Parts: sequence; C-alpha cells; structure tokens
Amino acid sequence: MATAINDAFVKIGEFRQYQWFLLTLMGYALMAIGALPAMIVSFITAEPDWKCVEGYKNNTVCRFNNSITLTSDDYKARCKMPREAWTFVDDFTSIVTEYDLVCDDSILLSIAQSCYWVGMLIALLVGGFLSDKYGRRLVLYGGCALVAIATCIMVFPKSFVVFIVCRVLIGIGSGFRNATHFTLLVEFTTERYRSWIGVGSFIFWAVGISVMPLIGFLIPAWRMFLLATAVIAIPVLFIYWLVPESPRWLLLNGKKEEAKKVLTKVAKMNKRPLPDDLVLQKPVITETRMSFRQLFRNWKTAKKTLICWDLWFVSALVYYGVSYGSVDLGGNRYLNVFLVSVVEIPSNFALIWAVRRFGRKKCVLFALVVAFIASAISVAIPTGKSGVSVRGRITTAVIAKFFINISFCGIYLWSAELFPTVIRSTAMSTSSAMARIGSFTASYIIWLIRYHAALPYSIMGIICFQAAVLGIFLPETKGKPTLETMDDMEEKREVALLLNDKDDAGEILKKQNEICL
Repeated sequence: MATAINDAFVKIGEFRQYQWFLLTLMGYALMAIGALPAMIVSFITAEPDWKCVEGYKNNTVCRFNNSITLTSDDYKARCKMPREAWTFVDDFTSIVTEYDLVCDDSILLSIAQSCYWVGMLIALLVGGFLSDKYGRRLVLYGGCALVAIATCIMVFPKSFVVFIVCRVLIGIGSGFRNATHFTLLVEFTTERYRSWIGVGSFIFWAVGISVMPLIGFLIPAWRMFLLATAVIAIPVLFIYWLVPESPRWLLLNGKKEEAKKVLTKVAKMNKRPLPDDLVLQKPVITETRMSFRQLFRNWKTAKKTLICWDLWFVSALVYYGVSYGSVDLGGNRYLNVFLVSVVEIPSNFALIWAVRRFGRKKCVLFALVVAFIASAISVAIPTGKSGVSVRGRITTAVIAKFFINISFCGIYLWSAELFPTVIRSTAMSTSSAMARIGSFTASYIIWLIRYHAALPYSIMGIICFQAAVLGIFLPETKGKPTLETMDDMEEKREVALLLNDKDDAGEILKKQNEICL
C-alpha cells in the first residue's frame, strides 16, 4: 500500500536527531550568510557625530563647543564650513569616515544599504522558480557560496564602486539562500513540528545579529570587522555535502528512489525503522507546475498572494527600519544594536509557543498592532539627548522589534503553509521579494530622520496598521496538513486522492481529518 510522505515522517521521526542536525547546519548558514551580511551595514555605514576642530571651535567658522548629532538642528551647519574645520567624534571607522559621505553625499549611505536588497530582489524573482524546478539544495549552495566569496573580495579594494558591486552580489547570494532555506527545513517534518524547525532557525539569526555588536566593539575598523565576518562565512562552503535534497521535492518530481534514500538516512540517524517494502505515494499534479501565473490563477489564490506580499513588505520594512535606526537612537550605539537584536531570541521562543496555542493568524496580526502602538509612542517622545528621551526611544524600539520580529518570522511559517509544495518556493520567493522592496525602502525612511526625528516611526506605524487590517482576510493554517498540489490549496484534495489511488484515499483522508482535529 502506498504511503504518503507525511505518514513516512511520522514513522521515522518528525523532529528527532536528524532534524536537529539539519536545523543546526542550516541555522549556522543563516547566521553566517544571512544575519551578519544583512545587518553589518548598521555599523559599516554608520555616521558618527561631528564636532569643531580645535582652533576653529567657537568662532565665526565653527561656533559649536559640543558634538552635533543626526537629529540636531545644527546637523547641516558643517556643509557650509571648510572640511578642515570639523571632524568626526568617534574613533570607529565606516564608509562614511573613509569616503566622507556627508551633506549632499549622505544619500549614498542609503544607496550603500539598499543595494544589498536590490541584489536580493533580483535573486528572489528567479530563485523560487529555480528551486521548484532544479531543487532546493543546488540553489541554496550557490547562494551561500556567492555570499562567502563576495564578502572576502569586498574586504580589500579601497573603492566605493567595488563596495557597491560586492554588496549587490552578496544580496543575490542571500536571495538564493532566502528562497530555499526555510522551505527546505519545513519540508523535513510534518505540521506538528513546522513551527519548531522553521522558526527555530531564526534563533540562529538572532544570535548572529546579537553577537555582531560585540564584534564591532572589539574591532572598530570597518574593514577588519568585515574580514571577521568573512572568516565566519567560510565553513558554510562545505555544507553542500551534508545537506540533502528535500524528499518532498524529489517525490513530487517522480524521483521516488532518491526520496527513499533521503528518508533512509533520516530514519538511520533518528534510530527509527524504515519499512523495507515502503512505497511512497506521489501526489497527483493536474496543473502546469512552477508557473508564476499559478499565484493568480483565480481570485481566491490571487487574494492570498497579494495580502501575503503586503504582510511581507510591511514586516521587512519595519524590521529593518528599527534595526538600521538603532544606531541613531542616542547613547551607546553598540548597546542599542545589541538590545534591539538580542530581543529577537525571546521573541522567537514566544512565537514558537504562541503559534501552537493561538495560531499563525492571531500571532502575526497581534504583533503588527503592537508594533503600530510602539511606533505611535515613539513619535510622541521628545527629541534630544536627555537620558529620559534616549531611554524612551530605546525602549519603544526594543518593543517594536520584539513584535515585528514575531510578525516577520510568523509570516514565513504562515506563507509556507498557505501555499502547496508544487509552488511553495515560488510563492515564498516572490513574497520575500516584496519584503526586499520593504527592506530597500527602510534605508530611505530611516534617512528621513535628518528632516524630522518623528518621520520614520510615523510612516512605519501607519503601514503596520493597514497590514493588520488586510491580514484579517487570510485563512488560519494551524493544525492543517502540508499542502502538496494546487488542488490541495483549493480544497479539492478528495478528488485528487480518489484519482490517484482509490484504495488508499479513504484511509489518507481519515488521517488528515484526525490531524486537523
């Protein structure tokens, strides 16, 4: 009798030694190839405060005795001074201090931050299709290798153009990784443990960005900081031989024997017997596969796609807006970045617990509403360098980051369950592409702090609210079996099963109903 892939995982282990092994490998890759390259720009593009040089201080050329911050009314005063009349305050270096990206050239900072997202967007537009067509493993490794190599290249040439090109290449590699890593992980278990293995991987991301401020504090020179992250990324080049192809993808593409070999490896490490007479049941595919048009094949599917895209866009914009803006909150920039980073660890654990208890939909929408409230409170906090104002801004930023991280990680899980295996990578990659547009936009929204300190959080708060409203129209996926085909997505699974194997259909449907209950 044919066995469904979910039933096979129930027999050999849904979340045992092998899944922990895979989670560790993929988690390290996410930390080294995802977290550090994405968030390092918070430091290597940071703009220090400036002050008047001794000899020019307190005269007609430069009249200030104190240091001038980004939110100061006198921030642009240096633009009318001779360059030798002012200097940067802090002793750390960045591309701002090396290339003098101030005044009219300060917009280049946003370009330096956003070019990474341009590269990722390019990769995501094709990464999902390539992953659905050629497999998750090949696309994943190609992306990881590109990030590691481009990071090493970027360390040495003293050219802003080389910096930009390498950041685009790193973005492309990250896009390929982004299109595959989450999908590959959740396809190695069942509904019962999708939240554990999927969201669990983001704990490695949180650890990576939490360690990053410590590296920056110990290595204030930005090129050496970059070199340290390149060294951390090199071991990822060897994971190709350790990470297998998704057995769900293999089965869906008619490679039953290869899928069985992967399941045998899983069973062996999990110390669970795999039946010798196991015959895997291939899902019936009645539609043209791996087509972008499937995301819009009817109004019901198109509605899911568009609302998912909006949720990804908003979650990414606010997530990276808060992250990038943390260096400009006042006080110690290393401590600020650490606080808004380390808060993701309890946030991820909270999400793992909450999605199992309350469901994906309630968690994501509630998190967006709280992020909206935190943004509104932040706008009301007076600008300035007083201790109360600085602590208030940091507190609201930490709260906003805690909940927007729940939304961002939750939408990963929710989207993976809303779309079937046949187009899951395509759906995830296009959704992530929308997130990259949000990430790209975040760089410019944070730049608006130079005009008014309340502008960035005002914008982020408004878009959080509209996303929460639209998200109401998406269905809950908690307790539902993994979708395999478009027929499954459109509630036609009974017909597909009967066409596939009349003898097994009743039994499989019965098991699925038990899972849902």
